[in-house]
This record gives sequence, structure tokens and C-alpha cells, in this order.
Amino acid sequence: MLNWVKLSDNLPEEFKPVFLIKNETDRLGDADIGHLMISDDGLQQGFLVDNDTKVLKLHARHSWLYLEEKTFFVPDLPDIQLEPTVLDFLNRLRFFDEKLRRLSFWMIKSSQGPYALDYYISGIVSRALSLIYGFETLIVSRNYVSAAHLVRPHLDNFLRLNAAWLSDKPHEFATKVWKGEQVGNLRDREGNLMKDWYLKKKASELYPWMKNVYDETSGFVHFSNKHIYNATSLSEQAETLQTFLGKTDNNVLNKNKLEAIMCMTETCNALCSSIYGWITTKRLKNIET
Repeated sequence: MLNWVKLSDNLPEEFKPVFLIKNETDRLGDADIGHLMISDDGLQQGFLVDNDTKVLKLHARHSWLYLEEKTFFVPDLPDIQLEPTVLDFLNRLRFFDEKLRRLSFWMIKSSQGPYALDYYISGIVSRALSLIYGFETLIVSRNYVSAAHLVRPHLDNFLRLNAAWLSDKPHEFATKVWKGEQVGNLRDREGNLMKDWYLKKKASELYPWMKNVYDETSGFVHFSNKHIYNATSLSEQAETLQTFLGKTDNNVLNKNKLEAIMCMTETCNALCSSIYGWITTKRLKNIET
């Protein structure tokens, strides 16, 4: 069962996106998505779930659940005791499959559009779903090296999505990419070519942690010392080096797995936040195309 919060018990933060449901279930199913709105005098409260004229009253739904996963941390425990935490973190990451699908449904369902940007985002979401599934499968299969390799393209999803917001004409930008133009050959509203290094710089202004994750995970994309360390270790007597040849994990710490899962999860949060921002824009009238 999902950790739904009853509206009668507590309200979410204003403007923070949530799923809303009439009857609690273990699936998002028919959940609406919106955010709490409070009038200036504080007397009126409701959830914006469609266009700017449709605001649900609080009693119209029973429970809510945040769109983004809350920040979590690696427990200070011996590494061997972190295995249950790895499974817990993976479950939270796995749930983004359903969150992103439901989010995309509301994006397409909006009374405004569809626009070229909707299809652009659909491609990003589809790629994200594949990467999340692949990452989870590899972690469970004890193939950390390959799983960590997928963190970088997942982060690339957000960089490419953010590139659309950097453009002065997002729909035109999306159409050009759809027709085969490289993002790195297109310019943002300030005239800068949107090369990878530039997209990393702009994304890091929003999420400072992205720069370090981008740089570190690039070490898994290209052969580096990370692959050597995975295959080589000191003997228990610390006198000789031992080389491991195999396709599964070799002395990979649970802490490292957790850090990779957290990077995937935080990137999912960034994607969801950005996509919901676009949905909110679509729910307003008179969008310029």
C-alpha cells in the first residue's frame, strides 16, 4: 500500500505537486495531479488539477501523495547491514515508472495542445522508463558497473529537457530535434550553443549536485580507474594485488549502490518537477506556440 496522506490529517505544501485520489489504493490508477492553492486571505483552499477554472475543493479527494520522492540518506551502518536499504531505495526508484506514466498522461490530456514539446517530453520519459528499468535489473543482477553506466544517460535526459526551457522558442526547438538536428548545434535564448558542457553548467545552476554526478559518472561511460578498481583489490594480508575477471560485482559496497540509486532518484525528481512545470503552464490559457 502506498503511503497516502489523508487530507483530513494534513495538507501538502502549497504549490508543491501531489497526486490526489478518492479512495486509497496501491496504484496511482485514476489519481489526479495538482497543487494546493490558498487565497490571499487564507479562507479558500483547493487543488488546481486541470485548467485555471477547475479547482477542486479539499473534500473532493480523500488522500494525497507527493510527486517527488523526499530526500533520503544512507544510514550510518556497517556495509553488510545496508542490503535492506538497497532494496528499499530501489522500490522508491521503481515507483517513478508509474509516476512518470501518470504525469505524462496528464500532460497529454491537458485541454491545451498537444504541442511539439509534448512529443519531445514523451520521448524523454520513454527513455527514462527504459533506463530506470535497466538500472534496477542490473543492480538486482549484481552488475553495478553496468548499472552505474546508466546514471549518466539518465542525467542526460534532464539536461536535454532543460535545453528546451533554455530555448526562446521551445516548440520550434523540439520540432528541430524531432527532425534530426543535434541539440549541441542549437542555440539558447542568449545565443549560446547548447553543447553538453554548457547544458551541464546551466543544469548545475538549478541543481548544484549535477555537476559532480555528471563528472563522476562519465568515468563509467569511458574506461577509467573505476573499472580497474572494480577488478583489482588487495589480498586480505595486504601483500599482493588480486585481479577479478567476471561479469558480476566484485567487492562493490552497498554504500556505492545506494549512492547510484540516489542519483537516479534525484534525477527523476528533477524530471518530474520540470514536466509538472510544463503541465501547469498548459493549464493556463493563451499559451504562445
